Amino acid sequence: MKKFNEVIKNLSQENNSSFYLGFFRVFICFWLLKKLIFQWKLIPLIYSGTDYLIPANKIIKASFISFNSGPIRDNIYLFLGIYVLFIIFLMVGIGKNLVALVVFLLYDILQKLCPQILNGGDNLMRFVLLYLVFADSFNFFSFGKYKRFLEIRNYFSNLSVLSLKIHLCIIYFISAIHKIHSDVWFNGVATYYTMNIERFNGTPYNLSLSKNSIFVTLSTYSTWFLELSYPFLVWFKASRKYIITLMIILHLSIAIFMMLYDFQILFIVVQGFFFVNEEFVANAKIRYSKIINLRLRLNKN
Repeated sequence: MKKFNEVIKNLSQENNSSFYLGFFRVFICFWLLKKLIFQWKLIPLIYSGTDYLIPANKIIKASFISFNSGPIRDNIYLFLGIYVLFIIFLMVGIGKNLVALVVFLLYDILQKLCPQILNGGDNLMRFVLLYLVFADSFNFFSFGKYKRFLEIRNYFSNLSVLSLKIHLCIIYFISAIHKIHSDVWFNGVATYYTMNIERFNGTPYNLSLSKNSIFVTLSTYSTWFLELSYPFLVWFKASRKYIITLMIILHLSIAIFMMLYDFQILFIVVQGFFFVNEEFVANAKIRYSKIINLRLRLNKN
């Protein structure tokens, strides 16, 4: 009981990710708006239920509530207008956690209107928005701050960030376990088959790289190894920077060679939650001192 009280006290003392929560809140708002802009010409197809994506059942279940989606599909542009308005409110910090809850609910409904287009990034974003409902992400890049119940807000903020980090580790671990039971991954040839699919032909070098046995074997097994080791190594300060750097390189490679941009960018940005405020401040001071020293050297020359 004593240790439990100490954990509660530590979580309540300070919002350890206040800066990154503010940055992340703004980032996901841009992420949501950009995704909607790119889909805008296809809105009647993917959300209104026209053409070949006519829903077999108009009853959808979003956030544990079942309802008829017909009125939303018939007035999809009005729904999206409200959705965009609340995203902008969340971006600038108006309404704070209440607006975050509304954005989560609207995003959940939007996903249920057309689940055929969802990917891993969309699935993670749904939980990210849910965690932000409980986190105080309004200390930075926001109009106004919370001034009351700071201990409670710090507790839920730190708990939300911890939940997000654990969630990310579970995603990688489960992905690695599934790869172990897949023949193409177990035999080290998954990269070959993936890079030969036209949908994932992101560069002119994909086909030539897929014919290189060394590249195929190393890239396949290294992907599996990183996903399996990440949930363990990322919690230790000595190995955290290295495993996160390698994981960022992996996600960038997937984005470049397979054209899965949104998916990978989201996973890259989430990595920042493994660093607390003090580490961001320390890195900023180091970079600032390097810039000052460089300017002094240039002035002397």
